[in-house]
Amino acid sequence: MKNLEQIRAANALAYAKAGVNTRGSQGGEVVKKLPALVMSNGLLAAGAFAYAKGEGEGWYVCFDYLAAHLAHKEVEVVPADKRNLKALLEYLTKDADSGILQQATDEALAWLCYAKRFVKKGNGEGGDDDSN
Repeated sequence: MKNLEQIRAANALAYAKAGVNTRGSQGGEVVKKLPALVMSNGLLAAGAFAYAKGEGEGWYVCFDYLAAHLAHKEVEVVPADKRNLKALLEYLTKDADSGILQQATDEALAWLCYAKRFVKKGNGEGGDDDSN
């Protein structure tokens, strides 16, 4: 059985290696900016920001992977069918209580710690660069 740290790392590494857009419209690594956005504005506001950017954009893509992590069968902060940004936001705004929102926020920040280290600077592909 894997521990939560292993699951976080595996899910973050999957994001980094997926070959998906990890950059914002101005070229910055969104995963490096998301923790501060979540801490200062909250998970819902950060999710709303990503949602407004639109599908396929780096912020939205990162949140899709984050939602998949939160819904992972061994994490289960949110129900298993909330595996994308839209479903996550709908659940957190309609069905979740404040305790679940806090738990989701805490787990999101923990996942982001791994994700921001696995995403390589510059090319958007995963790696082991821990210089940032």
